[in-house]
Formats: sequence, C-alpha cells, structure tokens
Amino acid sequence: MEDKKSPPKTPSWGSPAAADKTAQSEGGSAPPGENRYTQWYEVQSGDTLWKIAKERYGDGNLYTEIFKANQDVLTDPDKIKVGQKLRIP
Repeated sequence: MEDKKSPPKTPSWGSPAAADKTAQSEGGSAPPGENRYTQWYEVQSGDTLWKIAKERYGDGNLYTEIFKANQDVLTDPDKIKVGQKLRIP
C-alpha cells in the first residue's frame, strides 16, 4: 500500500497573503513606492541620526542608511527636528 504524502505547506508567515494581513493589521498597506516593512521613528529631543541608528541597528555608523531613506525630508544629517517622522529601513 502506497503512503500518500501531501506536499509541504508554506508556513503562514511565508506567504504573500500573510504579509498583506500583517501590513493591514499594522495600519494598512504601504503607500505606493513604500516598503511595507519600513518602520517609522518620531524624533525626540536630544536625538541624532547616529543615536537612532545605534538604538535600531546596534551600530551608530549606519546613520547614513537612515539619512538616505529620508532625503525627501532631510537635507543635512546633522539637522533633524523634534517631531519629524523618519523612515527606518
């Protein structure tokens, strides 16, 4: 007698539908041109891009990644303002 095995199923976290559900549960889909996995950070008093990168990535030298992702709102990595919402790629 032959044992029929069903093909392995894609885990729920690995399917595009699951990713869409996650994005919707976290406030909806990403706007066109935005990565749905991008996180946002609101600048607090005393913050620098280096400090944010150190906190988020564990390496302050990666502040340039945050700057690159926010060039539409930042012209200088040393000039961030309290209340600005920055993309954290």
